[in-house]
Order: sequence, then C-alpha cells, then structure tokens
Amino acid sequence: MIETKNLQKTFINGEVETRVLKGIDFKAKEGEFISIIGRSGAGKSTLLYQLSLLDDPTAGEVIIDGHNTHSMSAHEKMRLRLIKFGYVFQDYALLPELTALENVALPLLMQGHSKKRAYKEAAAALLRAGLGERLHNLPSQLSGGEQQRVSIVRAVAHKPQVLFADEPTANLDNQSSKVIMDIFKDLHKEGQTIIMVTHEEQYAKLTDKIIHIDDGKIVSTRAT
Repeated sequence: MIETKNLQKTFINGEVETRVLKGIDFKAKEGEFISIIGRSGAGKSTLLYQLSLLDDPTAGEVIIDGHNTHSMSAHEKMRLRLIKFGYVFQDYALLPELTALENVALPLLMQGHSKKRAYKEAAAALLRAGLGERLHNLPSQLSGGEQQRVSIVRAVAHKPQVLFADEPTANLDNQSSKVIMDIFKDLHKEGQTIIMVTHEEQYAKLTDKIIHIDDGKIVSTRAT
C-alpha cells in the first residue's frame, strides 16, 4: 500500500543543513498496524510526514498503491490526503471555534457530502466513541482524552485507507492513553491500516510490527 525507496529529508536553515532521514526503505501492507519508535530527534515524525504526504522528501520515492507521488501535482496530493488518509496529532489539532460535531463533520463536507449527511454521520460516529453528550462542546470544554477521541473520530469518519497517528498519547494520562489505544485496536480489528509514531514501548507492543529508527535510519524491524 505504501512504500518508500531511499527516502531522504534534509532541512536547511541558512547555511546549516540537517539531514534527518538518511535513506529509508519502508513498506506498509493493507490492514497492518505499524508503530515507529526511536529516541527524540531520530526522525520518527519526519518519516510520518513524508509517508502521509504532509511534507515532500529531499530525495527518494514515496509510492502509494503503486503510484509514485513525486510525479503528482500539489492538487493531486491534496485530494489523496483528503480522501484516502486520516490524521491524528498529539496536540489534537481541533479547530477551537468549532464544536466536536462541527470538527468531525468538516472533512465530510470538504469531500462533498451534504450538510445533512455529514452531520448525521458525524453525530453517529461521536456517539459510538462515547461522546454523545459532547456533540456541542467546544474543544476548550473537553478534557485532553475527549479531545483526542474527537480527533480520532474526525480522522476516520470518512473511512480512510490509512490512519496516521503522531504521538497520539503524548499529552494524556495513563487512563486516557489506554482508552485511545483501545480505540486504535478496535479500528485495527475492523481492518483499518494504522501507522503510529510513539515513544512509549508499551503501546508499540500492541501493534503488528515495530520499526525502530535511529539517526535517520531504520535499525530494526520486528513483528510483535
């Protein structure tokens, strides 16, 4: 489903060049739950951003369903992100002026669904996630765990091909983190492909495969 070949990323700040990814060969199959681990600064989130087309690599290839994304236009990549991908971030990335219901309905509206259908599907998804009483709450009126649940519901409401999660439990307490990981496990059982960056080994062990990155390179890949 997703493959990279000799993926490289260098950041330039003035005359300073920082090589973050140094030739990553990566494969993710449909239905896999993959975790990417490594110390801070190893390149975990940078790799996720390349895989999910949120950033462009300096060199190398990102191949989605057999298509080399290097030849895609910015608009084609945007459509791919909107339709096939879902995103969960450690800071939740909810729009603060929108309610939980409006946040979840937004990507459905962007895909062309009618307002009636988008809000109906968003409400049903939030209800399944145990947030039926929080539909009309703003993010500031929700706990961290609730905000992250809204973020996950928003990410999967349109049934994406791949769900990308960048440190989804980083800002949560143990109980809230367990709830989030239980949601991911349930999604995986339903066939959702998930690629997750985490610094917590206990959560990485809940995935099918652990990819360990150090100094911009994959140093090990192991099944759990």
